[in-house]
Amino acid sequence: MAEEVKLFGMWASPFSRRIEVALKLKGIQYEYIEEDLSNKSPSLLKYNPVHKKIPVLLHNGKPVAESLVILEYIDETWKHNPILPADPYEKAMARFWAKFLDEKLWPAAKKVVVSKGEEPKEVIEEIQEHLKTLESELKEKKFSGGESLGFVDIAANIIFWLLVVQETLGLDILTEDKFPGLHEWYQRLADDAVFKECVPRERLLGAFKSTPMAATSLQAATMAEEVKLFGTWASPFSRRIEVALKLKGSPALLTYNPVHKKIPVLVHNGKPVAESLVILEYIDETWKHNPILPTDPYEKAMARKGEEQKGVIEEIQEQLKTLESELKEKKFFGGESLGFVDIAANIIVWLLVAQEALGFVGTFTNKTKLPKI
Repeated sequence: MAEEVKLFGMWASPFSRRIEVALKLKGIQYEYIEEDLSNKSPSLLKYNPVHKKIPVLLHNGKPVAESLVILEYIDETWKHNPILPADPYEKAMARFWAKFLDEKLWPAAKKVVVSKGEEPKEVIEEIQEHLKTLESELKEKKFSGGESLGFVDIAANIIFWLLVVQETLGLDILTEDKFPGLHEWYQRLADDAVFKECVPRERLLGAFKSTPMAATSLQAATMAEEVKLFGTWASPFSRRIEVALKLKGSPALLTYNPVHKKIPVLVHNGKPVAESLVILEYIDETWKHNPILPTDPYEKAMARKGEEQKGVIEEIQEQLKTLESELKEKKFFGGESLGFVDIAANIIVWLLVAQEALGFVGTFTNKTKLPKI
């Protein structure tokens, strides 16, 4: 029977629009399900129970979540018209720059929407700094992937959302005179038939202009940063911080990871690779013996998603430990009778329900790990 391909998305989301671009480039027939994010469907909650957000790709009954994970899944499942390079290093760089767009440029761009009063100078400068970094990487290439649309080009669709915000608020952020290389690049993207179909510019402009912007004040940073470390020479914990601070000032680190300026960085034959999960995939694709990722595209997508899920679980467990240390030997947080915190802690019951419903029994709370809780 024919393959079942469904996409749960939302028209104004650049993240679900990315998946539409990839599916159309591959020529994959799919069913699109529009989600109301204020009233999420049971299907969305079923297929993405951890994050409960779009996009979700459903392929023959198997759900894949998180836009960059989905893009890789699509490329590994339908191998024609590849969107990722075949070379392991070039592939690692594509993943790195896609993460840069999501973790650096997008959060900065969102700050503009919630600023008010005077022109948000500091935020604009932050965005432009990221845009300079991106332009320096693009260089003279037609697209990030060379002569045809690639992984980073698809992830860079967020730039069109930035341009809509720029026009709506009357700001000068990404202009031709300031960023001629980026301007030419996004014009080529805008002229691409698939991209044009998947970037609803006029509808976005209408929505932005008719929706009041949430606003918060931004404070200017007028003083140099003051950094102090309170520690003791014999503590391994304060020594950790010294190591990290020294690494931040390391010329080698700044040379090999000028974007994030942080560890880890793998240098292989003079070529640097940053971001731990990107490095792991690079290692696996460069040295193919003793594989650490599954070969099946779906299992590989689940492994990529699982690393993020693992981090969420560890964060929950850490917070529960903090709560247990406060409870100590008390019957209730308030002493001998129910109190304010006990009532607020009813959310733990919801956590237990989620733990059981998702098959994580004993993962968050059990008598061995958290006996008092």
